[in-house]
Amino acid sequence: MLHRLFRGRFTFKVYLLLGIIAIIVCGYLLPQYKIYPIAPVTSPSSAHSHASRHISKLVTVVFRQFEDFENDIAEGVQSFVSAYPNIAILVICQRAQYPPFQFSSTNETLKNVKILSMELKLDSSPRDLDPLSYISTEYVLIVPDSSRVSRRVFQQMTIAATTYPSQAIAVAVGNARLSCQQIKWAYDDWTLQYSRDSSKKLCDAVQGQHALMIKTSVLHTLPKPFSFPFPESLYLQTAVKNVKVQILDSKFAAGRSVLKTPAAKQKSSRRLRDYRTALYKDIGVKAVVKEDGRVQWFGCKRETQRCFPPVQRVPSYVVSGRNTPPCCRRNIRRTTGHVLRALLQAGARCWLETTSLLGAVVNGDLLPWAEYAEIGIHASDLSRVSWLQRGGADNDGFVWERATKGHYYRVAYSATNRVYVLILPFTARNGTMWPADWVLSHQRDFPERHLHPLAQIQFVGRQAPAPNDARAFLDLKLGPNAVERSERIGPRLLYP
Repeated sequence: MLHRLFRGRFTFKVYLLLGIIAIIVCGYLLPQYKIYPIAPVTSPSSAHSHASRHISKLVTVVFRQFEDFENDIAEGVQSFVSAYPNIAILVICQRAQYPPFQFSSTNETLKNVKILSMELKLDSSPRDLDPLSYISTEYVLIVPDSSRVSRRVFQQMTIAATTYPSQAIAVAVGNARLSCQQIKWAYDDWTLQYSRDSSKKLCDAVQGQHALMIKTSVLHTLPKPFSFPFPESLYLQTAVKNVKVQILDSKFAAGRSVLKTPAAKQKSSRRLRDYRTALYKDIGVKAVVKEDGRVQWFGCKRETQRCFPPVQRVPSYVVSGRNTPPCCRRNIRRTTGHVLRALLQAGARCWLETTSLLGAVVNGDLLPWAEYAEIGIHASDLSRVSWLQRGGADNDGFVWERATKGHYYRVAYSATNRVYVLILPFTARNGTMWPADWVLSHQRDFPERHLHPLAQIQFVGRQAPAPNDARAFLDLKLGPNAVERSERIGPRLLYP
């Protein structure tokens, strides 16, 4: 058969030879054109290929969580430089690093490593002190102290970040067990609440030693993305922006152990506490509700001044669109309970007055914007209460005093913390209760029948005496439908 083939026409021989050459070229010189079975193309595979080729151009590594007096930053930087020689690395220091890191950023192998001090210098420009001005990549990988990179995990994070660009991606470092948290920031009530999310699907914050990859454009939307305590402050800011965090089931290796001595641990804990207190003061957090329900207070105490300045007609917090700071509300409650016990034990006829009665009817507590508590008293019973006669600090530290202008009394939480309870005397004349010579815009005379007999109502965690028809009493003092209007228009009912 081959003999017949080679005896054929010359043109056929030429075509055959060209065909053989074409097969050789396609099969060996152009392997990318080999024929493979067709497989579906998925976005993660595309992202993986893209990340593997361009990860150094896609991500900047940032070190922010470390102590200046003892850290593992030099070895952590070397870990990333060894794995990715061309990757950009930014080490952000709170002040000029001392003792210095055990490496020099002028070294040619560390040419992409930048050490940034956030210490204020008078010749600095705003750009000099802005870490984001040193980041030109699309993503940022923020790693804590004592971390060692894993190329495989780094690529997994990059794939996840590019697949879900609206989310941040977290992985554990070493043997850390990560906790997924949800954050509720109640601006009106000055309260921050954390809760645990066992599903670990999408978190507001992550607790535990971890690395975090986030899109640079997201950081540009935050007021202070790298402020201390880090990353707690970062998660508060991203939670407000509704940026969720996804935890991957991978981890970076841990580096050298640091802060091993009790003195070093104590120093680090003290700094963390100071940073957290300063942060909460800046953003107006007075109470933090922990995952287990415990409340941690950052507002005023008996030994400190109250959280708002002297009131000139309208409290400052009402002007800011907020309610009474929760620590002040707690202290007013304590003072109210103390005053009611003292008055009732002395046999004085007393009752909840306007603003406090309104709060008791609405929710059994102080009004959310209450500046003080109000208690009415029969003027003829003042002599029964010894502390109203002599004044001063009682055995429990509460300060009793008579107003210099007007015939009324105040009981302050302490000599330093001046949140207080008003005691307002009324005189009975011809079936009407008349206020003494003090002036409050919402106070006026009322029929004595509202006090015969007195009723009981729930208030600040106890039963308190009150007028027998609370709603009618409030309508008389504040106008028709006072309760409904209070629920609808809030503090404008009392501070128009």
